[in-house]
Amino acid sequence: MKKEALQQETKTLVEDFLKKKDISQNQMAELLEVSPATVTNLLKENWEKLNESMLMKIRSFFSVKKWVAIETANYTAIQDRCLEAREQNKMIGIVGFSGSGKTFALRQYFETNANTYLVTCSRSMRTKQFLSEILRALGVSWLASDHEMTKRIIDELNKKSNPLLIIDEASKLSANSLMYIQDIWDGIEDNGGIVLAGVEYLLSNIKKAADKNKIGMPEFYGRVNQWQELTEPTRGEINTLCEHNNVTDQKVIKALYRLGNYRLVRNAINNLNTL
Repeated sequence: MKKEALQQETKTLVEDFLKKKDISQNQMAELLEVSPATVTNLLKENWEKLNESMLMKIRSFFSVKKWVAIETANYTAIQDRCLEAREQNKMIGIVGFSGSGKTFALRQYFETNANTYLVTCSRSMRTKQFLSEILRALGVSWLASDHEMTKRIIDELNKKSNPLLIIDEASKLSANSLMYIQDIWDGIEDNGGIVLAGVEYLLSNIKKAADKNKIGMPEFYGRVNQWQELTEPTRGEINTLCEHNNVTDQKVIKALYRLGNYRLVRNAINNLNTL
């Protein structure tokens, strides 16, 4: 991509995000993990103050589409559960195999809805880092005790109208971190919603711990209003993905039917399109 095109695309992405999310430039900077001055320079097109690596860093925050996606059954279900959690003040769990389209659909909902906050978990994330990531998603850079950070998260969410906190890859969290989610939920349940998403063992591990009466787990399990389980791609969905991404060879399409998840299908289609 030429530098001029990268500059304009990055600026447009930031401007659109600011408008859709109705957040300040300082909050945008916190999400991007850059200085407020960097966001100002971008919006004012002070290109001499922004090198290419900084532009690429900012651009990487956004889910820039490199292929044509479709609204699968899983995509629709995830969008519906997010809306339900927000409007009906629920905590909802979404579980599905790796490659079921969870992250893509959650990211799309996050990017197009105000008062929606997304945290993606990792195995190396300790409780304080987890709480810090939630605060960063809320546009707040602040470290204190776990109790104080949890209280600040609750206060920030309760300042919003129908906020939604999305926690992706929640299956990677420790039981201790899940207890803090429970505390957050208890503080916002009359005002907002929470969506937890992860692979199948997110649900099975929570249920197993609750059945064994492990400390806090029966209470946590009981606070999740419902669980949405995702499904494998249908032949119709694979046909539509191929049609929208210029794959017409019927033998190739039939071979894709054997792939069990959307990520493998997408990778195969992208590989075909680069031949």
